[in-house]
Amino acid sequence: MVTQAKVLNGNTMGRILGITRAVPIKSCEMARSLRVAFFPTSLTNKKLSQFVTDLKNALLNAGVKVLSYEEALTEGTKNRIGKGIVLIAPGEGESGNLAIDHVCSLTHNTVVAVLDGTSPDFERSSLQKRVDTLACALVWHMAHLVIYVDDLSWTTCTMNGAIETFGLESLRDRVLDSLVPKLAAPVIPPQKEDFDICENAFDPSDPKYKLNLHELLKGAETWGRMGLLASRTKLETLNFRNEKYRRIVSAYLNQRTGMSYGFLARQLPMPVRAAVRLEEAHSMLRQLDWEEKDFIEIDSNMIVALNLRNQRFVVTIPEISVLCTRSGCEKLKPDPAGDFVILTFTKGRVRLSTPKDVMHGSDCQPSFDTLTIVSHAVGNAIVASVLCRLRRNSSFVRSLTHTGLAIAHWHGYLSNYRLPTGYFLHGQKNPPVCCSTAQAAIFSMSGKLDALASAIELGIDYLGDAHVEPSHGTNLNGRSLTELARIVCEDTGEYPYSESVQQI
Repeated sequence: MVTQAKVLNGNTMGRILGITRAVPIKSCEMARSLRVAFFPTSLTNKKLSQFVTDLKNALLNAGVKVLSYEEALTEGTKNRIGKGIVLIAPGEGESGNLAIDHVCSLTHNTVVAVLDGTSPDFERSSLQKRVDTLACALVWHMAHLVIYVDDLSWTTCTMNGAIETFGLESLRDRVLDSLVPKLAAPVIPPQKEDFDICENAFDPSDPKYKLNLHELLKGAETWGRMGLLASRTKLETLNFRNEKYRRIVSAYLNQRTGMSYGFLARQLPMPVRAAVRLEEAHSMLRQLDWEEKDFIEIDSNMIVALNLRNQRFVVTIPEISVLCTRSGCEKLKPDPAGDFVILTFTKGRVRLSTPKDVMHGSDCQPSFDTLTIVSHAVGNAIVASVLCRLRRNSSFVRSLTHTGLAIAHWHGYLSNYRLPTGYFLHGQKNPPVCCSTAQAAIFSMSGKLDALASAIELGIDYLGDAHVEPSHGTNLNGRSLTELARIVCEDTGEYPYSESVQQI
């Protein structure tokens, strides 16, 4: 058993990432943050009608506030429910009178379709077929999440690729553990307005990007050949009930031309400044009450005090940069001239730099998973800072300093003892939120810092981590994308993770 150290406070990690709002982390907290209404429909199907009744009772039991549809309407305008309310719609519905026609927008409300019938056989499908089938179902029903109900089970399918099936008898328990987190932490596509945009800001052919760009292209070829990434799903290939719904989805995606699952990224090399033991820090820092608050901001720079093995290590959060694929590009064969962007994170803000000669207004969009990518990169920098203080010959520090690091997201799980020594698995017991949420970003940093604490405790050379996102996939960090692909493929990659794997 490895250490469960509280290295940093959750609120502090949110502040590091520029998250200013309160973020519910536990399932019970997420339930209390939710407000749900049911779209009125005339159900003749007794099975579906009973499931909806049981679902409503399970939500109430979990602590969710369930509003009547009339109450939800009073909070909105023009016969649309108020912002922030989840709308659950049983049955197939009719064009022009779907739940989506009665919400503010796909961005401000979450829509759930509850359907009679067995879900598609996702488990036996290839990743590509699973992704395509899921996208088709979601846009046809104009929902963020679809629940299929048959005689024995219910299956949830979300737009981020999470698919889970449970027995009907487990509805009460699984609503809190599985459904609530998906509703409380919905997928909201990042908009360009959320970032500081620098267009035509870097030249992909610049020699300083050569090695990392080559690694990304080689990684894309390797991950694609091994079936670890799916080709993008083009919006133009999907069937919509009418053109109005196509326009709604296009606006929701901020005019992205497609959706793709998984990402590959390279954290660019950076100087690593060694952490300072608190007793050796400046007198001003030593005088602070770090038990009450484990961070301080000076001139917009954030300084944190990590609790590792009952010692405090002071780290100044540095600027980091990541070269990664743009949202919706063909990740199996990215265009080196136009399919990569640079994310630069400094002082709580993300700067999105697009490549030279890409036309203004092009589909050069930030990844859905931008916040999680940034969180992993900042976490890597914090880890390297501590290792630089404790183990100057750390291979992890050398990699970040000289060549950079690899970050990848894969829609699968590591399952056995084959995770190499120095890599740590974490996140298995977190609520199942999607990769693009604030919760996922905080979980990724928290687990990474716990992994560092474990490496120090066990005297292991820290090499990287595998962050499990339950019912969704895994984020991996290491020296190269090809090495991460090898780690995945030496594992089975198709089965749920095992409790026997080295865990945190």
